[in-house]
Amino acid sequence: MLKNKQTITDSEYEIMKILWSSEEKMTVSDVVNALKNETWTPSTVSTFLQRLLKKEVVACDKKGKTNLYYPLLKQSEYDLNETESFLSKLYKGSVKNMVAALYENEKLSKEDISELRKMFDLE
Repeated sequence: MLKNKQTITDSEYEIMKILWSSEEKMTVSDVVNALKNETWTPSTVSTFLQRLLKKEVVACDKKGKTNLYYPLLKQSEYDLNETESFLSKLYKGSVKNMVAALYENEKLSKEDISELRKMFDLE
């Protein structure tokens, strides 16, 4: 879980997605190369990684003069935290209220409803 309920910015999230997708620890250069549509410099990526280190969601090992970064926060933990925050903020913490709002505003297709029924069918 995020320490002290600190949030990850959208830019930091882009870095986290890259770290989560890698099976290896990554250098700043590795992260820069993995950013496909961004024009961030190594300095910018390094700044974001330093922020993530302070938030204690990323760790760093030193290998000589090279820093190797890896995530401490699991993507599943982050996703759950963000989902709970979203539900709490907009729907009083209720999944039922969220689904009802989607249904009432015709945002659920018949296929969505069918899949939800199957998912919650306990028989």
